[in-house]
Amino acid sequence: MDAAAEAFEQQKLIRHENLLWLIVAQGVTILPLLFRLPVWLWLLWVGVMIWRLRIHSGKASYPKTWIKSLLAAGCLLGLAVSYRGSIGVDPMVGFLVCAFVLKLLELQSRKDGLLLLFIGFIAVAAQFLFAQAIYMALYASFACVVLITAWHTIYLTRPSSHRQKLKTGSLLLLHAFPLMLILFVVMPRLGPLWQVPMVQGAARTGFSDSLAPGDIGQLVKSGGTAFRVTFEGQAPPPGELYWRGLVLDTFDGRRWTLNPQWNTRITKPQTTGGLEHLTDYTLIMEPHQYQWLFALAEPISVKANKPRLQITQDGLVAAPMPIHNRLQYSVLSASPMQIKWPELSAFERKRWLQLPSLGNPKTQYLAEQWRAQRLDDTQLVAQALALFRQDFFYTLAPPTLGADVIDEFLFVTKTGFCEHFASSFTYLMRAVDVPARVVVGYQGGRFNSLENYWRVSQADAHAWAEVWLQGQGWVRVDPTHVVAPNRISQGIDSSLTEEERELVGAGEFTAPQWLSRLRNRADAAGFAWNRWVLNYNPERQGELLANLLGGMEVWRLALAFIGSCALLLGVYALLLLRRARFATSELQKALKVFDKNCAKYGLKRQPDESLSAFAARIPAQAPAFTAAAQKLASLAQQALYADAADSQTSLLQVQLLKTLRNFPK
Repeated sequence: MDAAAEAFEQQKLIRHENLLWLIVAQGVTILPLLFRLPVWLWLLWVGVMIWRLRIHSGKASYPKTWIKSLLAAGCLLGLAVSYRGSIGVDPMVGFLVCAFVLKLLELQSRKDGLLLLFIGFIAVAAQFLFAQAIYMALYASFACVVLITAWHTIYLTRPSSHRQKLKTGSLLLLHAFPLMLILFVVMPRLGPLWQVPMVQGAARTGFSDSLAPGDIGQLVKSGGTAFRVTFEGQAPPPGELYWRGLVLDTFDGRRWTLNPQWNTRITKPQTTGGLEHLTDYTLIMEPHQYQWLFALAEPISVKANKPRLQITQDGLVAAPMPIHNRLQYSVLSASPMQIKWPELSAFERKRWLQLPSLGNPKTQYLAEQWRAQRLDDTQLVAQALALFRQDFFYTLAPPTLGADVIDEFLFVTKTGFCEHFASSFTYLMRAVDVPARVVVGYQGGRFNSLENYWRVSQADAHAWAEVWLQGQGWVRVDPTHVVAPNRISQGIDSSLTEEERELVGAGEFTAPQWLSRLRNRADAAGFAWNRWVLNYNPERQGELLANLLGGMEVWRLALAFIGSCALLLGVYALLLLRRARFATSELQKALKVFDKNCAKYGLKRQPDESLSAFAARIPAQAPAFTAAAQKLASLAQQALYADAADSQTSLLQVQLLKTLRNFPK
């Protein structure tokens, strides 16, 4: 191979020190994905990275073809075993990571580096399959900066500082940001990548489809957000924010469940009056892996971009599939004064009066006494609430109950959490032939004034009862409000002891004030991100563009897009011209200072005169400066004609040139 061909081949290779940037870029890119994938992928990545570093240092050679084939087959087998042969998002992302990692072992030329980086950009997009929060967007931006920096680095032929490389990568991404913003606003909205359904087995949050003593008490200890709500107009008072999620109808002596045999359609209530009494609000629901959603009673309409939601026969909002991704939906709820309920059928009364034939004899005897008093349903409800006002206590850590949970709670412990009160009250009502049901959901929330929304957390989980009263229909009755009124009006943290408050919401109510403010700001930023970026759907885009452009015609959109791009290119051109006009190198700066100092001694360098020529005529005009002139000429030659690859030496020479700006006096 001749010298020219050898030099051409060398240009295809990546400089030895720049290979490290590709390894760093790969690590930054796949780090969030590794937390979602099997543990053995961590070992694969660490092993491949060590092997590549040994190749980098000359202590190992590139793997043979049969070794690479064996590693690839092992990865496929590992994915098949880890995911039991299922095909879904997680195994596909795992396959992508395996290919990404193994490619590192054959990395030699710029072509290999480019392929590695392109896979890296796909891996960045794959991160949004599992999390779409603002922190993930910030991390993805950082990963893109590192990838672009590595992309720029593989073409460098001279040494450069890491700071300068990162600065270049950041500027390149920053230059692309305005165009990205234009495309985001103007281009037609398509289904986002993260709407791909997740695999089964994702962690579930919130309550399940059953309720037993202690269930909600455990749930409120967990941290995290259930959903966020914005109201169109004035929000109801905190004491009226009962977010219904599930109605439980069957009691087996300990646990309330939803019996599928009762899943039959009933006549829905009618609404009367105008729209002035309707509550209009929008919820952004966090993924909880269940089908039920949340709304205030009584929802009369629900709308979401995708999927299609429905209102069930029990006045609940439900999705056709479990919620695996963050979901935004809007609800219209009517006030109780607008609801006109039809009479319960015999079948429906049977559903809401069901009780086990055995158990809780003391409660059954109390119910017989109340029935003997021939009280109407409203009086029976008042009688039961009066019972709860007598020596009952609200606590997060009630004692364990035995077989007859209702008897032991009402007549022995008298200490419990919301599920104890709701369960025993509903049992009492059914025992006295008043149709009743247990409702689970959330109550209250905390208002964030930064973005004007309510945040409902897992700590706000709650259970209450609904009873059927003649002429009124279903009426909410919350016995917890009788025992601990502060829980409803001020939140759960106001009704517990200091020790119990530390357990609620993973300690969010006992955190320092500065940390609480920081959490509110971070949550507000995440809410704005969810509302204006993740939920920027075709409807929202249509509203925005119609307001900005006066319509959604194709010619308006095309004109807006072309005009925005032209304006952006014009700004870029002006910035480049300004930079070219005012840009000066270190050598030019040094020469400017040098010429200024020379003028003090009557020595002036002509505009077209080189430093060497100027240094040659100095001794004739000023013999005292002969030694300085000779040194100047030597440095000028080195700075201007040094080897281009040895940039560090050139920079050092420029700095030395600066030190000669003052001639000897």
